Amino acid sequence: MVVLGSLAGIAEGRDAVVEAGGIPALVESIEDGPAKEKEFAVVALLQLCSESPHNRALLVREGAIPPLVALSQSGSARAKHKAETLLGYLREQRQGGGCGAGPVAATSLAR
Repeated sequence: MVVLGSLAGIAEGRDAVVEAGGIPALVESIEDGPAKEKEFAVVALLQLCSESPHNRALLVREGAIPPLVALSQSGSARAKHKAETLLGYLREQRQGGGCGAGPVAATSLAR
């Protein structure tokens, strides 16, 4: 999980993670993994999706919303915050708000 998170931190890595099927694996980790794995997975997904409407659409198709909602209610403080931020991006995209990159996105990734 840490390696996926590191790869998701750079553009080439994000592309490689998505092309290799990383989004479904990360969603599965949020659904079934231990607490720390869920936290790493949501951080990686946030990095993959913060500036990519395409990746957000993939995330929704993978059924990530219910496990993200659950994580936002019962995860660690950091996992809750990241899950809420990611859910906000998904909600924004559904409402036609664009990619959502900006000061809030940069701040969220830095935490």
